[in-house]
Amino acid sequence: MSRYMKTAAEANVVALELFELATGGTMDCESEEHRSKVAQRIAKLVNYGIRCSPRGVQHTVRLNAVREAVKGLPVTVDMKEVVGDNGRTFNALELT
Repeated sequence: MSRYMKTAAEANVVALELFELATGGTMDCESEEHRSKVAQRIAKLVNYGIRCSPRGVQHTVRLNAVREAVKGLPVTVDMKEVVGDNGRTFNALELT
């Protein structure tokens, strides 16, 4: 396993703990939307952490790292190609 995936697996432990704290460990249907929102915010934080790196990474590396970090949370992580304000295309994180 590559080093970045080991680090992402370590981040998964913290992500699961944060998710548990933020949701109170509830599994009832009334809080399903809240649980989804919390999981998406955790995935976004991981993604921002990777993007803040002084050295950019390939989108596949970022996708794999974010997926590994949020494994076990109720969120699906994918990438989609989007056109930025400057007309250039890039891969953006897509969370569902």
